[in-house]
Amino acid sequence: MFKLIRRIICLAIIAVVTFMVIAILKGGEPFRWFGQKSEEAGQLIQEKSDELAEKADNLQSTKKKLKEQTKKVRKIKKEITDR
Repeated sequence: MFKLIRRIICLAIIAVVTFMVIAILKGGEPFRWFGQKSEEAGQLIQEKSDELAEKADNLQSTKKKLKEQTKKVRKIKKEITDR
């Protein structure tokens, strides 16, 4: 457990030092670029998520239709076998 805490603290220190070095050498431009790319990725993820949701809705409606048709077929089959 102590090793885990120590590693987390070391990673936090490395992250802070890296941030400071980048900020001193290149200013805020790399952070703006990262934010912009993250936003673009977020929009893409949202679009794909919406597409997947539509496909899932289509599958759900198809499932309901198939279930209804299966009930009708079973009912017809039962009527035929009862004769």
